[in-house]
Amino acid sequence: MMKRVLSAVVAGIMVMMALAACGANQTLEREENAASPDTAQTEEHGDFHTLYFRDGSKSQKVAATFLNSLTGESEDVEMVKCGEDADAYIFSCEGNVRKYNVAYFTYDDNKTKRFAFNRCVSGWQKAGKKFTPYTQGAETEYIPSYEQIMLDCNGYEKKIFVWVPEDYKADADEKYATIYVLDGQSEVNIQNPQSSADSSLCIPEQVRSMTAQTGYKAIIVAVSTYGDMTNVMRDDELVPDLGKFAEEGYTSKQKGGDFARFMAETLVPYIQQRYNVYTDALHTAVTGASLGGLETFYITLEYPEVFGTAGVQSPSFWTYDDAAWKSYLEKKDFANHTPFLYLYTGPAGGDTDPYVTEMYHRLQEMNYPADKLAFHFNENGGHHENYWRAYFAEFLEAMALRHVDVLQR
Repeated sequence: MMKRVLSAVVAGIMVMMALAACGANQTLEREENAASPDTAQTEEHGDFHTLYFRDGSKSQKVAATFLNSLTGESEDVEMVKCGEDADAYIFSCEGNVRKYNVAYFTYDDNKTKRFAFNRCVSGWQKAGKKFTPYTQGAETEYIPSYEQIMLDCNGYEKKIFVWVPEDYKADADEKYATIYVLDGQSEVNIQNPQSSADSSLCIPEQVRSMTAQTGYKAIIVAVSTYGDMTNVMRDDELVPDLGKFAEEGYTSKQKGGDFARFMAETLVPYIQQRYNVYTDALHTAVTGASLGGLETFYITLEYPEVFGTAGVQSPSFWTYDDAAWKSYLEKKDFANHTPFLYLYTGPAGGDTDPYVTEMYHRLQEMNYPADKLAFHFNENGGHHENYWRAYFAEFLEAMALRHVDVLQR
């Protein structure tokens, strides 16, 4: 028995030594690169960021491929084994976040899904068919815990789910940012054994990763957007009234205005009074995908003094034609409040372009500040949580760092 205990202790020490050595090697490489006159030091920690891969296949050789989504430039980097646990090997390498914004792993001749690469990303892990965010040094089987709240929303009850990090302190001097998530029921439903991992964006895991890498802390307010399932449905709640629909036959009660008012005037004050969060727009963000992306865009433009960052993923801008959008946008004035708009989409047929590209150009033409606007067109993207999960960290970068490297040059 004593021999087994000693063996376990020795093994644990060896893993810790390997992790320390890996970190030391990465630091040395970063310092050497920083000393090079060819490396522009535009950020506090330089241009290089460490990326981790927890490989459940226990491959002998793993490589990371870094890509620039705008230029197509890429670079293959062999990863170094940093450590292991009972279920996986852990690999790491460094990539240039000023040069690349996308990455994927190759292991045993297999390739993972592509994902956003930036300072808010710690890493990803592969276990069977699951490919999920990974935070180096944190537990791997993390199950988020939510507090459920019920609020009146235009005459019916609205389910709200609040997640706070493990170190959250209600009386701490340091406050937290707030991320409001539309279609938030998908994040909570992932705890149901019948749910698929693909139905969630793993937002708590991604926020934990962001905090570990940047120190930026946030809570999550996941908002159910099913309406009351009787008089008001999701297609009513997430569609604002901007005029006639572009497509004949499309129906909606267009309650998006009422829902936006609930978000800004009821939910946000409720959260700010009861949680240790900032109350300014700079630290208050909202995000959603598909119809949730459409409503996110609308909410942010209607209440820019409340929401300072918008994660607009695959938005359903097709709902209204160019004339309707032009009429709506020309009435807006962002002289005093200009939110950061992060737009993401994939190609026509599988996602919501060309409508998002058109909106991006429309915003540019109306002189929307370039430093508050970022757009990622993913030529390989589709209209699915797999893609929104993979690129969610770019929205976090916009919120936490106020700039999306590579996309804003």
